[in-house]
Amino acid sequence: MNVYDSLNLNEVLEAKPDVTCIGAFDGVHLGHQALVNMAKSISSKYQILTFDPVPKKYFNNLHKLLTTKEMKVDILRRLKPESIVFLNFEDVKDLSPKDFCNILNDKLNTKSIVVGKDFKFGKNRQGDVNFLISHFGKHNVHVLDDYVVKDSKISSTLIKSTINEGKLDLANQYLGYSFKLKGKVVHGNRMGHKIGYPTANINIDTDLVTPKFGVYEVVVTKEDQKYKGVMNVGNKPTVSNDLILSYEVHILEFDEDIYDSLLEVELTSFIREEVKFDNIKQLKNQIAIDIKAIKNK
Repeated sequence: MNVYDSLNLNEVLEAKPDVTCIGAFDGVHLGHQALVNMAKSISSKYQILTFDPVPKKYFNNLHKLLTTKEMKVDILRRLKPESIVFLNFEDVKDLSPKDFCNILNDKLNTKSIVVGKDFKFGKNRQGDVNFLISHFGKHNVHVLDDYVVKDSKISSTLIKSTINEGKLDLANQYLGYSFKLKGKVVHGNRMGHKIGYPTANINIDTDLVTPKFGVYEVVVTKEDQKYKGVMNVGNKPTVSNDLILSYEVHILEFDEDIYDSLLEVELTSFIREEVKFDNIKQLKNQIAIDIKAIKNK
């Protein structure tokens, strides 16, 4: 599988896919997966076309994401496209719908397309599914309707709201996998070590959605090894007055120096909200309860 990063529009892809599947794919949730599966049902020789940055992020830098570009590729790779093509959104945002379609034809060797019914493209979002049909022909444009789970239209916006609210069961159901965070372990104040529960302080990309402050049951992956853990997301009010967001994970039955290591953390369930305890002893007692609850599952 090839990944074309920020494709030069003067290039022509060597690949000759039967189908091109187009979307932003933030989170690669169940709706996105259904889009890809529609492409795969037409031909196994399909490519995924997406944008960097995500258009909503381009127009609003405060817009939060479910996945970084690297994480997105990791998930899409498992769906086995022939290639993943990133277009620099800056290069295509002001194109006319016709010019965008010409790029699909001439540079990406696109003959057949799969998109969601609300797909828009071109300057001021002038292009839509009807324009694609007029350009490529009705039989070459395959449109996925809204993907609905229990009366809820699945979207990145909906999933981010469930994560903000600590509704991990719903978020993970809508994603089709456990919501993940990924980052390097950095030095902290070693407070966890001092109270008997050493934690890995993880540097998470600030572009990603922030989960509801609280304590989570997690699965930590380090170099293909998986471990159970408990993670606190928040400001650590019992031990700090600084309102600094931190992600600290205590890995169960683990004792290694992992500074600078890259960890992937799957949030499997929300345990409780972050609490400011009256003293360290109360905090330690609650951590013990949290860990016991995970071990007993």
